[in-house]
Order: sequence, then structure tokens, then C-alpha cells
Amino acid sequence: MKRPLKQAVRNHFEQRSLSKDRLESLQKIHAPRPAARHSIVKPLIAASMAAAIAAFLFTTLLFPPGSMDSIPMTERIALEVARNHIKLKPLDVETDSMDGIRRYFTDLEFVPVQSTLLASADLELMGGRYCSIQSVPAAQLRIKVPYSNRLQTLYQTEYRKEVFGTLPL
Repeated sequence: MKRPLKQAVRNHFEQRSLSKDRLESLQKIHAPRPAARHSIVKPLIAASMAAAIAAFLFTTLLFPPGSMDSIPMTERIALEVARNHIKLKPLDVETDSMDGIRRYFTDLEFVPVQSTLLASADLELMGGRYCSIQSVPAAQLRIKVPYSNRLQTLYQTEYRKEVFGTLPL
């Protein structure tokens, strides 16, 4: 007599069972041990708290509040640009033309311009990505030196005197 597969599987497993002793021994093996669990969790919480406090103190001592105010704006910009260059996040747009750059960067409050540096230094434009300089929206353009793996970045942003102050000539 033919039975549906679902019914045949159910009947098969209903005929199988563990003895009461075997079931209890398996349950003892897998039962949580409250004392052991608590003895691991408390030191982990304490260690995490200690690490968080140490990180906060280290950061506060290394970079005290207001310490960036004493650094000239040109150095702050240079530090931010260097940090962004080292990270090398993926490009938002890959293009070798400034027209492609201009078409992509429409959310900026300025239009990216062709740099004479690119043409005179024989550098190849690879593309760009949105970024910021001192919280001002900017375009980070990635440039490649031909026949090498050396990359350079060129940043363009609008000048905001209230943010950047008076820049040196």
C-alpha cells in the first residue's frame, strides 16, 4: 500500500526513540552550567570595561580637547588629506575625463575644474569619490602615474573662509 512520503517519514521516526536513561545522560551533557557561565561572563564584562576606559584615557591624553585648535589650518588639512589618501577607499566613479567627473559630482556646490597639474605632469585620471575636507564637501580625484603603480590624489573643494580662514599664498 502506498503512503505519502510525509506520512512514511513520520511513522519511521515515531518508531525510533531513546531509552529514558540515554535521554537523561544526553540532557546532562548539554544542560547549561550556570556557575560556569557566570564565571566567564563577569571577567569578560570587567575586561571590556577596563579596555574601554583605557582607550578613552589614551585618546584624551593623546588628543586633548581643543588641541586641534592650536594646529594651523594648513597642517590640519594636510593631515586629513594624508589620512584620506592612505585609506584609499573605492572610487565612486571610474573615468579618465574631467567631463565624466563633472557629470558625476552634481551634489557639490561647485563644479570640479581641469587641473593644469594633470596635463603638465603627464598623469592619468582614474576617477573620483565624494569626501570632505574639514567637513566641507569635496571631490577626491585619483590619479595614476603612467607605467607605474604609484597613485596620487587631488582634492577639490570650495573655499569657505569661515572654515579655512585665511590661507597662505
